Amino acid sequence: MKVIPLAFDSLGVRSQATFVQTEDLNIIIDPSAALAPRRFGLPPHRIEVERLYELSSNIEEFLRESDVAIITHYHYDHHDPGRIIPLESYNGKILMVKDPRNKINVSQRIRASKFLKLVNNYISKLVIADSKCFVFGKTKICFSKPVPHGVNDRLGYVIEVLVDNGEDKLLYTSDVEGPVLEEQVEFILLHKPGILIVDGPLTYMLGYRFSMSDLQKSIKNLKEIIEALKGSTIILDHHLLRDSGYRNRLHEIYCYAKALRVRVISAAEYLGKPIDVLEVKRRELYEKEFAPGKVF
Repeated sequence: MKVIPLAFDSLGVRSQATFVQTEDLNIIIDPSAALAPRRFGLPPHRIEVERLYELSSNIEEFLRESDVAIITHYHYDHHDPGRIIPLESYNGKILMVKDPRNKINVSQRIRASKFLKLVNNYISKLVIADSKCFVFGKTKICFSKPVPHGVNDRLGYVIEVLVDNGEDKLLYTSDVEGPVLEEQVEFILLHKPGILIVDGPLTYMLGYRFSMSDLQKSIKNLKEIIEALKGSTIILDHHLLRDSGYRNRLHEIYCYAKALRVRVISAAEYLGKPIDVLEVKRRELYEKEFAPGKVF
């Protein structure tokens, strides 16, 4: 199994777009990317916008080569309704999606309806994926039940994804913001993947949308996951990387993982690239050059 992170926060945009290749088929998960509309009171910088288009082009290329496209929920950093990535890129794909009508909040229901109407002209088949498994040769794609996007369901629900080719397992949590809840951990412990992609706790909003208690629950859950996944690789990237002090916040996790021979790294490190979270550098970018970027 080949796993390629296409666009992540550590690469300069808000995304978890991932390409998975098995001997049976090519799969792309959440083929989209976005930018923080405001950080430190500032809009995206020109350099951020350039990176967004660069990585979106990369996503588009891999989307065109995929047999199956998966959408775990309907936030714009996880699905693109044709704003940057052309909808024609979905031509002939099997599209597996989070249920657009059940276990979903109003905002995502509206976005889902618009997106699916647009993309329906191009895809070969639409599949509601929640809690289901699908088999392609030796490759199995399984989905969790809908779990909350974070500490509660205010932002809706997401579905976690397992790709199992009989030899290797990849599990992608989507936006669980931790994981902070036990129901978000269940799918991981059930399947025990060799590679886990998890977004991490929302520490950049600590004291606002994410409490110290939530952080402690996330640390507890991550330690339980590490204990169960000895010898594995965990790509911990997305929400966590938006906090410039994330390594200090989760120092306990990195030490615990090292002791148990679990590699906890960012998507950039997985690719052998330097970490470059541009939104964290937004003030510095504006100090060097006052150049607001235009996304659309």
